[in-house]
Amino acid sequence: MAVKRPEEFTHHEAKVNGVNIHYVMEGSGPPLVIMHGWPGFWWEWYKCIDELAKDFTVIAPDMRGFGDSEKPPLDDLSQYHLDRTTDDHAALLEHLGHDQAYMVGHDYSAIVMHKFVRKYKDKTIKAMIIDPIPPDIEARYLSVPHFPESWYSQFHQLDMAVDVVSSSREATEIYFKHFLSHWSYNKDLVTPEEMEIYTDNFVKPGNVHGGFNYYRANLSLTSALWTPLDRTITDVPHTILWGMGDTVIPSVWSDLVAQWHNNYTIEYVPDGGHFLMFEKPDIVTDRIKRMKG
Repeated sequence: MAVKRPEEFTHHEAKVNGVNIHYVMEGSGPPLVIMHGWPGFWWEWYKCIDELAKDFTVIAPDMRGFGDSEKPPLDDLSQYHLDRTTDDHAALLEHLGHDQAYMVGHDYSAIVMHKFVRKYKDKTIKAMIIDPIPPDIEARYLSVPHFPESWYSQFHQLDMAVDVVSSSREATEIYFKHFLSHWSYNKDLVTPEEMEIYTDNFVKPGNVHGGFNYYRANLSLTSALWTPLDRTITDVPHTILWGMGDTVIPSVWSDLVAQWHNNYTIEYVPDGGHFLMFEKPDIVTDRIKRMKG
């Protein structure tokens, strides 16, 4: 697949909840919100957008603190709690005049999805989560046996982390390339041109710090990530995809899903990793289209 660069898409901006949110919007049809994670920005969906735009109005936002969205005060971690991000997506739908949408997320947006379908059930037609991150997964994620994979989440808590990773373009590229490779089934997944585009994004002012703030606000040892509502069972229809080559959110943790969902299907992708929309775009687009029926 030829690389479609960010400037080849249609860009917009909306002020929601006091923050300027950048988003790409393509196609026509029922609204479909596709959300990124870390390390990423809206463009990690580039391999899927054109195909999905044949059936949906595709909305691909940058979360606050990421990409070309505004960075709220970087010293105020409350601005980076995922409850605020969840509210941002609901407000963006309202701004665009959509009462409901199909919702898709992975990584941090898997947590947004968990929150969104409970707080904004009336705005959700159907949902997809790639590699779910439900309540109580933190005990496994931050456990000693898993720490060789989750170490970065605590490194991001350190004041020096932003300075180290931002010290040069080369340092930024080396750091983020590690995760894009290590968490993928195909360790050579990202081409040099794609890595340049990722790096162009990460070196923009505030983007490293904004991304790290999500760990400081949500995944520190003292974070209060989940609300009582988050700890309820949802009956919103869900399609769940899980790459069996994902090293950071391994598919053996899928036993946690049934505690929080009673209307879902789950599919394991043997030759996929953490970034299924980038690794297996044909599978992801097909399963999203199946949600529409």
